Amino acid sequence: MNEVISKVNFGTDIHGLKNPIYFASVWGQGQSILYAWIIVPVIKIFGFSLFMFRLPMAILTLTAIIAIVCSLYLSSPNKALPFLVTLSLVTTPWFLVSGRWVLDANVSPIFVILGLINFYLSTLEHPIKTKYYFLVLSSVFIALSAYGYVASWIYLPFLIITMALTTILKKWLSKKEVILWGILIFILVLPLMVFAFRVNIQHTNKFSKFLIFDLPYLQANRVSSLISFKGSLFKNSLMNIFSGTKQILTGSDKLPQNSSLPYGAILPFMLIFAIIGSLGKKELFSKNEIKFRIIILESLFTFIPGLMIIKPNYNHWNFLWFPLAILTGFGLYIVFNSIGKVGKLILITIPILVFGTFTFNNYLGIGNQKTVFNASSGSFANTQNINSMMDKYYSNNNLYIENLSGNFPIFRLVQHPINDSQYLKVQNKNRRIPYKIISAPTNRYGYLRDINNIAKSRKGDLAMVYRQNLGTYSKPLSNKSEWKFIKNAYFNHYPVMFFQKK
Repeated sequence: MNEVISKVNFGTDIHGLKNPIYFASVWGQGQSILYAWIIVPVIKIFGFSLFMFRLPMAILTLTAIIAIVCSLYLSSPNKALPFLVTLSLVTTPWFLVSGRWVLDANVSPIFVILGLINFYLSTLEHPIKTKYYFLVLSSVFIALSAYGYVASWIYLPFLIITMALTTILKKWLSKKEVILWGILIFILVLPLMVFAFRVNIQHTNKFSKFLIFDLPYLQANRVSSLISFKGSLFKNSLMNIFSGTKQILTGSDKLPQNSSLPYGAILPFMLIFAIIGSLGKKELFSKNEIKFRIIILESLFTFIPGLMIIKPNYNHWNFLWFPLAILTGFGLYIVFNSIGKVGKLILITIPILVFGTFTFNNYLGIGNQKTVFNASSGSFANTQNINSMMDKYYSNNNLYIENLSGNFPIFRLVQHPINDSQYLKVQNKNRRIPYKIISAPTNRYGYLRDINNIAKSRKGDLAMVYRQNLGTYSKPLSNKSEWKFIKNAYFNHYPVMFFQKK
């Protein structure tokens, strides 16, 4: 959000880069840029709000679901299949979870599935111009997905090569058409490949350019998201797959912003239908439906290298959920055709009821937490209230908070937008060191101060402490001759206590 606000107001990211190919981000660890490209025009037109920032993600998720259903509906002789695929998609918790809040990485699977749908449409009977239209769209969507999530850099080569070989062997398209598709993807991804080369191979430590794009360097990396490469790689990979499979089957990755036990990314009891849909006999489907299933199966199994080395959680393994949900619909179709009317009714009703229970339990409010998925994330509304209080009543005082480096970005978000040079002044720096990232502040930012430096506080300064952590800071704050309690509030959805120095 900070990067988007900076781009809308000043035409640069928070580090002053005009056309970044990737965000260096607040802490220098990097963030993908695809969603920012989508949302910047929206915010320019309608202004910033959480609703407007999230709306395109919801629309993209719905667009992907509609594209899947329509492509099947228009190419399948039996309309029960697209209906049951729809049932599977709209009762998959992951699409509601990821579609209502924005994590940059979760836009990438949407673009992959849109690329696959357009590729499938290009293999159907069309005039040659229409074929090329779908092929070009497919290459654009797949290429753009690489700008949405770093794990796609591992995934896409396997997916693209496998699909190209399958298409040529099965003669879905000519070699010329497949080569054109691959070349277009390569050209569109080239700037990102140059960036990846400079960061991961050359280990560059300064900003650079490629064509019109600004390439940051990264102070940190995402190695913590990968398995250990020490010891037995085979054993570590197997343990990683086992851990991720357990998360899927038990219905939670234990991250409250991602999942709610026992519903999972995809309802665990529905996975049996995904297996049935994957293994069902070809005779049960039309020629086009078989082709569609092959493409989806390949999109699922080509992520196996990712499963082996990327540590599991529902975001890290997000390329699984579209294929699994679609194959679940295929499995429902197979079972649907083999049971009676009562069985059909039960088959349709159960996933709807379970999904309804999930929605009711998790989105209708728990105390100050508007949803369980807000349990550990920052609260825009809470921070707005605190910032308004400081501006109105304590404009000449400092506020000491826990984990300044981690929490300052949400304060920056609710304050008047500032550009790169103003940000440096707020941090008491005269200028940016050429080509260097300025790390997130650890001790001060505007009126914010890290609570570990509370000994430097002055008369009138405030301290905000999570109620559950009060014992940690009880020694200085319990001194009633120096500090007085002034109010209770909430920050990041947790109760906090405010104290003021006398």
